[in-house]
Parts: sequence; structure tokens; C-alpha cells
Amino acid sequence: MSFFDLATGQGFETKSLRGNLVLLNLWAAWSPSSAKELPELVILQQKFSGKGLLVLGVCLDDAPPAGLLVFAERHGIRYPLVRPGDSTLDRLNPIETIPYTLLLDPEGKILHRFRGPFKPSEVREAIEKYL
Repeated sequence: MSFFDLATGQGFETKSLRGNLVLLNLWAAWSPSSAKELPELVILQQKFSGKGLLVLGVCLDDAPPAGLLVFAERHGIRYPLVRPGDSTLDRLNPIETIPYTLLLDPEGKILHRFRGPFKPSEVREAIEKYL
């Protein structure tokens, strides 16, 4: 899967993230449910990044990057924010709602899908199971 870093515009493949457990959070600034998840995602990144977890915020919003980065700063987001590459969303289907969160193993295989606003305890349990 390919992504573009929201801050720099640089592209990268998830292959470069191999060896990490990756939590992909598909979100949009216009979604109140997405905004409610942000504090927990920040906590998850802080708590588990040293153990091999990488949180990626996959922005599905069409707003300009500068505005989205300001939004992220106001919400204390310190994990990478990206936009999906051309066929990335097709590879993640079915995406049934926003927000939508996926946990990927170190080889990039989808381990778990969290549809809609996630329950923090369920996400933490899944992360701890696979770390």
C-alpha cells in the first residue's frame, strides 16, 4: 500500500514499515466521531511506540494539508498523518464507515478491523495481543 506524508508530500510504501505493528486510523476532520478518537490514538502511540507500534492517521479529507496539520496540532497529534495512494483504499476495502481503524501485522497483513468509533479497551487488547 502506498501513502503520501501530509506534511511533506513524500510518498512511501508500507513495505518500509515492515517489522512494526501498524495501526491505520482512517479519519476526516469533518467527522465528529473521528475527532473523538484522536486523544486515544495519541495515548496509544505514546504507550506502545517503544514496543513496536506505529500509528498512522490516514486522512480522507479533501481539505488542504496546511489546514489539516493545524487541526492535528490542536488535537495534539504527534504520529504521522498521511493520505492514501491511488489503490490503497481498494486494498483496504470494505471500508464501511469513518472513522475506520485497521491493525496490520509486521508483514502488512490485516489482523483486525475496528468499524466506526472504536472502543479503546478493544484496540488496546488487540495491540497487546500482537506486540
